[in-house]
Amino acid sequence: MKMSQYLRQGKSENYQDAEDKGLLKAGEVAALLSKKFNVKIAARELEPFATEWHHAGVFKSAAGQALRGRKVYFFSANDADGISLEKILANRHKATKKPVPDTGTVQGWYPQYFRMTDPVTRRTFSKPFIGIYKGPANKAPKGFKALPDEAFAIAEKQRNKELKPGEQPLFK
Repeated sequence: MKMSQYLRQGKSENYQDAEDKGLLKAGEVAALLSKKFNVKIAARELEPFATEWHHAGVFKSAAGQALRGRKVYFFSANDADGISLEKILANRHKATKKPVPDTGTVQGWYPQYFRMTDPVTRRTFSKPFIGIYKGPANKAPKGFKALPDEAFAIAEKQRNKELKPGEQPLFK
């Protein structure tokens, strides 16, 4: 199938084959199970139980101009009957259970990059410097390395010092 044809129809060949086989889409199964169990079930909750999925077109994302592919999940009639309310509720509970973020206070250093411009060539490049962080662990910057109190005191004195390529500062 050509890309222009795929964009017009919004369905891949495999998607069309799944429809021809009589497989049910996740939304249809969610509606059937909602009636069966008398509990509102979303199609998204059934994704882990799907037997297969296929592309259903390319759409603009909500965030902006990027194109995103959409997946449609399919079920055979037997598989749809095999999904119990207990499995759905267990999956729902697992999905809502998020790990508790570590809010303990940490201190240390991280490589902090600043954009620099070469005055001769006018090219810009990133240059690493020593950055200091003290705060909650879940907000620590990328590349953060924790330090004990003595080493942290030394690191604070070297704040904004340039790092040479491949160099790791020693805070002992």
